[in-house]
Amino acid sequence: MKIKNEKCKMKNLGKVFLLLPLFLSAESFSDIQKDVINSLTYKMAKEKIKIFKKKLEIVKSKNYGSVDVKYSYAHLFNQPILKMNTMQPVAVNPVTNLLIYKEIYTEFPAGPQNIYSFEAIYSYPIFTGFAISNNIKKSKLELIKTKLEAKNVKRVLILKAAELYSNIYALNKQIKALKVAKNSLLDAKNQVESLYKEGLTAKSNVDIINAKYYELLAKIKEVKSQKNRLLNMLSFLLNKKITNIDGINLNQKLPKPNFEKRVDVKALKTALNISNKDIKLAKSLLYPKVGLQIGLKKEAQNLFLTKNDYQNIDRSFVGVGIEWSFDLGKKSQIEMAKIAKNIALTNYHNYLNQIKTEYQNDLDTLNALKYQLKSAIAEVSARKSYYEEIKAKFNQGLVDSVKLKDAISNLAIARAKRDYIKSQIFFIKTKLILNSGVSDANN
Repeated sequence: MKIKNEKCKMKNLGKVFLLLPLFLSAESFSDIQKDVINSLTYKMAKEKIKIFKKKLEIVKSKNYGSVDVKYSYAHLFNQPILKMNTMQPVAVNPVTNLLIYKEIYTEFPAGPQNIYSFEAIYSYPIFTGFAISNNIKKSKLELIKTKLEAKNVKRVLILKAAELYSNIYALNKQIKALKVAKNSLLDAKNQVESLYKEGLTAKSNVDIINAKYYELLAKIKEVKSQKNRLLNMLSFLLNKKITNIDGINLNQKLPKPNFEKRVDVKALKTALNISNKDIKLAKSLLYPKVGLQIGLKKEAQNLFLTKNDYQNIDRSFVGVGIEWSFDLGKKSQIEMAKIAKNIALTNYHNYLNQIKTEYQNDLDTLNALKYQLKSAIAEVSARKSYYEEIKAKFNQGLVDSVKLKDAISNLAIARAKRDYIKSQIFFIKTKLILNSGVSDANN
């Protein structure tokens, strides 16, 4: 007997070691939150930040002016010539003793046939109506907004992961409840079949309990399939293979919300500041533009720009230009920018009211779920007591298999319902924390 007990212990120990990898590979929700940074959606949002960083660099460079360098060569098909019409004396009139003139056309080279040119021009905007400074400020705000939007992508991904995680948890518990029901039904099935062989029960009782047993097997397969689909969706979301999840924590404390600290709200507020810069940029069109140009320019007949028989080689210059455009449409552009700002302001307040309403609705849902959980726990306790009572009566032959299979089924349903409510409480609490504005996802 001692040897048999030792074998049983070794067998159970082997089962533990076989199941150990499953427990080790289970992902907690804390792990899931960290894994969100692996999401391709989040990585794309982070890459977008780099674009706006480069844009800011481009806009800043306008403040330092620009240098344009050009070297060119041109070969003219014909030699440039200058034609002149002159009157030259050719003889003396013997009668009048006056000079006789003749019109003579003369031509001589006016320029090289091979022209080499080099120029380096530095242009500096002395005054742009504050367009450059406001463009820089706008680009800085756009960069901040893009960073906030990336953080919001992370928050939304965590929220979606929490929804999938809670539903997978509920399905895990449903599978567990169905397996317990299956084992209970299997015991009853074996007992009914034994009674039938002894002629103590009808064939219909065997058929009923067999049908319920195979129905449970099919239900377990169906729920496992649902669970696998959700695991696949979670794996896709995180860009990482997830095979199993851990439990849930229902003791999360809800912080006092501060909605203006939410990253999505901050992004809208930044968009509002960007619209202010758009107004200033539109107003800059009303001012004159003053620019400075300094140019180093040479034009010659040879590659090294050292010879020119027709004109000055060095054609360098310095100049100041003023441009002032009078266009009635500029005022309309300013008005358009102001209207866009009003729309952004209305959108900001509307969104703030929307998230406050959603938060309150989720809070009401949580309170309702807490009462539902109390009811579900009581129902499980009652169903369990009823099942044990029916099972005892079934063993004594006082009830048939129909009542027993109904008691087993109802207990499994009650357990699944209780655990589903728990999963929804976890999800709503997580959602409230993420939407409060003071969670880690907003930092």
